[in-house]
Amino acid sequence: MCGRFAMTDSEEIVLNYFQIEYSEVLLKPRFNICPSQDIPVILNQDGTNSLETLNWGLIPYWAKNPKPMINARAETAPEKSAFRKAFRKRRCLIPASGFFEWTIENGKKQPYYISFKNKRPIAFAGLWDEWSNPESKIIKTCVILTVEANSYLKSIHHRMPVILTPEKGMSWLAKAKNEDKLKTLLIPYDSENMTAWRVTRKVNVPAYDNPNCLKKLD
Repeated sequence: MCGRFAMTDSEEIVLNYFQIEYSEVLLKPRFNICPSQDIPVILNQDGTNSLETLNWGLIPYWAKNPKPMINARAETAPEKSAFRKAFRKRRCLIPASGFFEWTIENGKKQPYYISFKNKRPIAFAGLWDEWSNPESKIIKTCVILTVEANSYLKSIHHRMPVILTPEKGMSWLAKAKNEDKLKTLLIPYDSENMTAWRVTRKVNVPAYDNPNCLKKLD
């Protein structure tokens, strides 16, 4: 699962690292990004990588009674009606600096912040869709794909987001020629380059968004 994440890298780093050619987003540091919020998302349409703002919580285009979904299991997403069309035609990357997961310690939920040891940006594999609300306004939404946690993270949570390197991210965004090849990208990220530490429980509050969210506890 992935229910919170942070995006603190500079705009220059994100644009260069993910080969973004067009952006309509002014990136500012965010330390506690929550579901239902608007988030920066990388799309590739007509062969150009662009950075746009989508709402985190996918609503399928056909939904009559919208129930936004923030995560989708990578193992079943290609076949599920809510994600099948998006998997074929509307894949995206969600840039991040790290993400949060919770485990039970001393009977209480304890958040951990998880990132790369080398501090490089992260890209989650995602899907997006367009939904028309009752006022006929088109709303773009997205979901983060998840897989079983790698050996390093299993002690914290049994699921983790699909994390892609820039090279694999470009393959994920490219026009699909073979869905089986896309599925090979949806695997747990290597444990060796990951690190995690305990952070304040204030992260549980969506309105709490400042650098202290990432501060390592003693």
